[in-house]
Amino acid sequence: MANAWTEVDDIALCEAWEEAVTNPPPRGQGGLWVRVQQIFAQLRGSDYNRSVDALSSRFRVVRLECERFDRYFKKVETEMPDLVEDDQKAVALINYRHDE
Repeated sequence: MANAWTEVDDIALCEAWEEAVTNPPPRGQGGLWVRVQQIFAQLRGSDYNRSVDALSSRFRVVRLECERFDRYFKKVETEMPDLVEDDQKAVALINYRHDE
């Protein structure tokens, strides 16, 4: 059984997904998530082997959390337009973490 997901794993998963989408596998090479799995293994090493199902499931979780943060950011952006973007992100992050 694989270890719990870490922030480093999540970042590697996002990088693997981006690379796989940007450079899709050739036909007959197993599809997008197989390609994500291959890239993830390259980024994290063989000690961090994850199944295609584990990767796609975790990606859904990460995507939902990103969408959740985006909602906070858009709210701050609308309610505090005079703040610079970095400050808007900081306020959104505080609110996001407060509601966890």
